Amino acid sequence: MIPYEEALSKVLEHTKLIDTERVFINQSLGRVLAEDVMADTDKPPFDNSAMDGYAVRYEDIKDASQEKPVKLKVLGEIPAGEETAYKMEKGTAVKIFTGAPIPEGADTVIPFELTQEENHYILIKEPLKLGSNVRRKGEEIKEGEVVLKAGTLIRPYEMGIMASVNRVVVSVYRKPRVAVLATGDEIKDVGEPIEKLSQIRSSNSYVLFAQILRSGGEPHYLGIVKDNEEEIGKFLKHIDYYDVFITTGGVSMGGKDYVQHLVKEYGIDVKFHRVRIKPAKPVLFGTYKDRGLFFGLPGNPVSCTMAFDLLVHPALLKMSGRKDYIPKVFKAILKEDFIRRDAERREFVRAFVSFDGEKAYCSYSHKTQSHMLTSYIDMNAYMVVYEGIKEIKKGSLVDVIMFP
Repeated sequence: MIPYEEALSKVLEHTKLIDTERVFINQSLGRVLAEDVMADTDKPPFDNSAMDGYAVRYEDIKDASQEKPVKLKVLGEIPAGEETAYKMEKGTAVKIFTGAPIPEGADTVIPFELTQEENHYILIKEPLKLGSNVRRKGEEIKEGEVVLKAGTLIRPYEMGIMASVNRVVVSVYRKPRVAVLATGDEIKDVGEPIEKLSQIRSSNSYVLFAQILRSGGEPHYLGIVKDNEEEIGKFLKHIDYYDVFITTGGVSMGGKDYVQHLVKEYGIDVKFHRVRIKPAKPVLFGTYKDRGLFFGLPGNPVSCTMAFDLLVHPALLKMSGRKDYIPKVFKAILKEDFIRRDAERREFVRAFVSFDGEKAYCSYSHKTQSHMLTSYIDMNAYMVVYEGIKEIKKGSLVDVIMFP
């Protein structure tokens, strides 16, 4: 068995950036930019009003007061989207709306609520600073400047920015194609009848499908195959089509755990098999062709789910151009004692982390066995119990990793 850090390091060492593609911006959410995005014009493209009010000359209003209000003649109004035809002269004002261009000669906008209107005139009883409520041309960004750098994760905000600079199509890293193949004589898919007491539902396939989507991948569910070398081999023959190939089951020490023996036959270079973690000890990792990644995940539901979060998820993020692919570990205060009998392996216990101000607190699920997928219910993190530690007292600091 190898330590978790070494296993993750080996996975990431062999994870290469995927190729790129061009997509419409409405298809770019959650993707990573593969090119810089430049501003097509100055932003804003012209001086405009930041609010509804009156465009005025600062020189006219700088001495306004309650005792000596300034009276200005209103020349007209400028709605947003209209061109200005007004030239401001001494003693004048123009009604203006948010986003409308500032008329020539004006340099300040007075909000409606600070004025009093009387027969095409306004009274101003207090001054504002020069330039108040005016958005200056190019104050956000200049034409030709980089507004989004290559390597940026596209969130809704970045989509809006791309739209604002008229980028209809953008280059991003492609979604990794990820195959999921469940193995096991006892496994039945959703909707299939359970014919024997020894048969169980395949939850792993659907957890993995969702985990792949959440990780930015493109899942390809290949179904369930019996514990049969020839049948499993039929799927492994087509491994080259996928960037990542995941199997569940068949990697332990049983007589019908064929996956671990078949991988080399189909060109997979095994980098490790068995990691010193609990659960998910039997996980197998290898590479194929130039950049393909193979993960043989255990069949127990928690082992499968956890191995994906801790090893596959980081690989998919890195492959897709993400920079935040290393699982982040931070400290939390344990809310109850934790005791275990076997301290040989590092254990990742399903936990719930809550926050009170700057402090984080950790409670954990008492369902710690590898078949209990319900241990994830209401949990949001893994509590890390390191090798050699059998007991942690309430109030101690523990390391936690939030679920992806």
